[in-house]
Amino acid sequence: MVEDGIRHGTRERGGGPMPRADGWGLAVDIGGAWVKAAYWDGRGGVGTLPVLPATVYRDLDGRLLTGPEAVRLARTAPERAETMPVRSLAEQDEALLGGEPTAPAEMVTALLARVLRDAGPGFGRSRPDALTVVVPSGWGGAERTALARAAGAAGLPEPDWLPAPLAVAAGWAAYREVPDGTVLAVCDAGATGLRCARVDLDRAAYEAGDEVACGGVDLDEALLALVEARARAAGPEAWERLLNSTGPEGLRARAQVREDITGVRETLSATVSAPLVVPGHGAELLLRRAEFEEAAQGPLSTAGAALRELLDAGPRPSAVLLTGGVARTPRLAELLAVDGRLPDLLPDPVNAAVLGAVRSRDAPEAPGGGEVPYSLPVDDDLFL
Repeated sequence: MVEDGIRHGTRERGGGPMPRADGWGLAVDIGGAWVKAAYWDGRGGVGTLPVLPATVYRDLDGRLLTGPEAVRLARTAPERAETMPVRSLAEQDEALLGGEPTAPAEMVTALLARVLRDAGPGFGRSRPDALTVVVPSGWGGAERTALARAAGAAGLPEPDWLPAPLAVAAGWAAYREVPDGTVLAVCDAGATGLRCARVDLDRAAYEAGDEVACGGVDLDEALLALVEARARAAGPEAWERLLNSTGPEGLRARAQVREDITGVRETLSATVSAPLVVPGHGAELLLRRAEFEEAAQGPLSTAGAALRELLDAGPRPSAVLLTGGVARTPRLAELLAVDGRLPDLLPDPVNAAVLGAVRSRDAPEAPGGGEVPYSLPVDDDLFL
């Protein structure tokens, strides 16, 4: 239900926790650029799987490939790849991969099958007993039906649904004494945009605003424009050759620049400057955080406006939680401050939703503690 641009919802099984999970299970979040997954082992063990690129590639034999292989092959044959299948699923648009129409559910099936393949060795390659899928707050019945079919085709059980704001809030609250009446604001900054939601922990309900253009894609475009201006000033002919070169080498070079720009953006979250090598230019460019933030002022400013709009529509939150792959962008946290207090940045913002989904399962504790597959630690401090 949407009222005045605010979307309302509750968790799918009412206000209480999801059923206890006596076997092992998975929580999956298919984002714009990455697929995140976490597991519980039925003995108290919890952990995350390696983050999986969301790219799907159709090879010359007609098979759908995923993971690093798909990303590598897509550099020189982008017409055979879809980098954001979840967006196609939401829009119900077929994609042409290598000239062959490919349904969104087919691409998502390939991604979910890869998650199951990666998780399987730790559990004797058995099928999980339960599946929780974290979904965007704006998703309705059509998207969930398509995703449920994809999960079944991938060999996974029928999913339980958990909207992303509730998943993040559940993880935050798992290790705290939370007073009655606690209200949180959850700001999820992912690849395709940023969305803020107010979460009522007592009711396990949320109200979400519209997604704004402050995601990784938007910030990368701002950084690319800065790089182009600097590169043209240093050597316009070299930049034109990079843009217009044809064949595998040109495609690979442009794809590499795109990947490197994302890497520079992420590096600037931790340090004040980062180098970038542009093919055809003799000297590397040194990019500084301050000039990136100035170039990205447009998309960044939409984040603060989105949170203010949400706050004006209801009670003040006890805390603002910042999560998602773009969460560590320093200027973003400043723009999401409330009453002078910076948002709480969760220690693992990329996996925060799936970790929260796992904790919300109320999985039983193992007698004496269980051994966790993959040698991944049970980290009781993930949300502290």
